[in-house]
Amino acid sequence: MNPSVASRVRRIVAQATGRHAITWWTWLITAPVALTVMSGLQYVTGGPWAVVAVASVEHLAVGLLLLVGWALLRVTPAPVRAATVIIVFAVVGVLRPVLFLAAGWLLGIPVDAGDLGGRMAINLVTTVAVFSLIAIAGQLVEDHLGVYRRLRAAQEASARDAMLSADRARGLRDSALDAVSEGLERATVAAESHGIRPVDAANLLRELAEQVVRPASHRVFDTDAPAGEESEAGRVRKRDWIASVLGGMQAAPPLLLAVLFAVMVLPFGVWQYGLFFCLPPLVCGLLVMWGGNVLLGLAATRTPPALRAVVLAIGYVLIGLLLSASSAVTVRLMGGDPELVWFEVASYWLVGLGVAFVASLTAQVHRDQSELEEAVQDNIRAAAAIRGDFERERAALARLLHSGVQSELIASALALAAGPSADASAELRRVVSSIRAELSAPRVEPDAAERISALVESWACAIPLRSSFGDDVWERLREPVRAAAVIDTISEGLANAVRHGDGSEVTLDVIAASGDGVSVVIVSGGVLTAAVPGIGLRQLAERGDVALQEVAGRVELAVTIP
Repeated sequence: MNPSVASRVRRIVAQATGRHAITWWTWLITAPVALTVMSGLQYVTGGPWAVVAVASVEHLAVGLLLLVGWALLRVTPAPVRAATVIIVFAVVGVLRPVLFLAAGWLLGIPVDAGDLGGRMAINLVTTVAVFSLIAIAGQLVEDHLGVYRRLRAAQEASARDAMLSADRARGLRDSALDAVSEGLERATVAAESHGIRPVDAANLLRELAEQVVRPASHRVFDTDAPAGEESEAGRVRKRDWIASVLGGMQAAPPLLLAVLFAVMVLPFGVWQYGLFFCLPPLVCGLLVMWGGNVLLGLAATRTPPALRAVVLAIGYVLIGLLLSASSAVTVRLMGGDPELVWFEVASYWLVGLGVAFVASLTAQVHRDQSELEEAVQDNIRAAAAIRGDFERERAALARLLHSGVQSELIASALALAAGPSADASAELRRVVSSIRAELSAPRVEPDAAERISALVESWACAIPLRSSFGDDVWERLREPVRAAAVIDTISEGLANAVRHGDGSEVTLDVIAASGDGVSVVIVSGGVLTAAVPGIGLRQLAERGDVALQEVAGRVELAVTIP
C-alpha cells in the first residue's frame, strides 16, 4: 500500500476509535435511526404513537449500552482500543433489533420479530458506519477548534504587539524629535527675523541643549522596548467558529459518498430481495447518486458561502428522493414490492450531510491552518520589524541627541560666545542645518542579532515561549545566508508549534553546531500527525539537516544549518 494512503487510513481509524468514539453526540445524532425501517418500523402494530414509543425505549436502551461501552473504553489499553471500539459498535448494532423487541414487550405493544438475523446484519453494518462517521466528525471538530483557537489567539496577540510597537515608535518620535525640531525652528526664526548677537546666539544654543535636547535624550534612553500582552488563548466566539465552518462547507466526494451509501444499504437489499435481485437497483442507484452528487458539487461551488450548507441539505434530500424513485421503479419492473425502498430519502440525507460535514471540516482544518498560519507569520514579521526599528531608533536617537546634537550645540555656543561681536545669524543657520541633517540621516540596517531578537520577542508575545541562545552563536550569525536560514527556521518551527501543538509552553534553543554551523531546536507539546513533512520543512531541508521526532509526548524539531 502507498505510504501516504496507509497513513491516511491509520489516521481515519485513529479518529473513528479515538476519544470521541462514544460521546453524547453518538447517542443524540442516531436518535432518528431508531425510527427507520432498519430498526423494525414495519413490524410495530398500533399506529405512529406506538412506533415512537417503542423506538424511544429502544434508543434509551442503546444509550445504556453506549454508557457501558464508554466505561469499558476508559480502562481499555491503548494497543487494543481500536479493536475494542469496533466490537462495541458491532455489539450495539447486533443488539438493536433485540432491544426493539424487548421495548415492545415492556410496553405491551405487539412487535413482530421478522427475519431477526437479517435485521441484525443490517444494523451491524449501519451502526459501525454511522458511529464511526460521528466519531470522526467529533475529532475533526475538536481539531479544528484547537487550531482555530491557537492560531487566532496568536494572530490577535501578534497584531496587538505590532500595534503597540508602532504606537510606541510614534510616541518616541513625538516626544523627542518633535521637541528638538521645535527648538531648532525657534532658532531658525531668531536667525532669519533680524540680526542676532553672538552672545545671544550662544545663549539660545545652550538653552536648546540644556532644556530641550538633554531631557529628550534622557527620555529616549529610559524608554523601554514595547512589552507584549499575554495571549488570550481559548476565547473563540462560537458564532465566529460556526460561521467559519458553515462558510467552508463543500459537497461530499461524489463517488465516495455513493459507494459508502451503497455498502450501507446492501445488507438490507440482500435481506429483503436477495443478492441477484438487488443488483440492478444497486447499480441504478449508484449511477443516480454519483450523477446527483457531481451536479450538487458544481452547484455548491457556485453558491455564496453563507447559503452553501442550506443548498447541500436541500440537494441531498432531492438526491434521496430521486434515488428512492429510481429504486422503486427498478424493483417494480422486476416484479418486487418497492414500498420499503423509500427509507432511502431520510437515510441518504443524513449520510450525505454527515459525509459532507466530515469532508468539509477535513479540508477546512488544513485551509485554516494555512491561512491563519500565514497571517500569524505576517503579523509577527511586522511586529518584529517594528520592534527592531523601535529599539534601533531608541538607541541611535539617544546616542545622537546626547553625544551628537547636545555636544554640537554646546561646542557651537562656546565658539559663538568667544567670537567677535558681529551678527551671528549665518553661523546659527549653519548649526541648525547641520543638526537637522544629522536627525534626518538614514539609520543603519539591523544586524542578525537585532533581527532574531526582535523576532523571538514578537513570538513570545503571541505564544508561551522560553528561548535561549548559546554564547558563541551571534558571531556565527554574522554570515548573512546562515542568519537568514536561522530566521526562516525559527519562523517555520514556531508556526508549526502553534498549528500542531497543544497550547503548552514552547522552548527554543539556538546553539553552536559542528564547524561554524548553528542548530535550532524547537520543542512543543502535541503529537506528530503527518507522515510527510510539509512544504516549509522540505524547504528548510534544502538549507540544512532537519530532524522531526516525537520524544516523551512532545514534538522536537531540530534544524542544523552549516
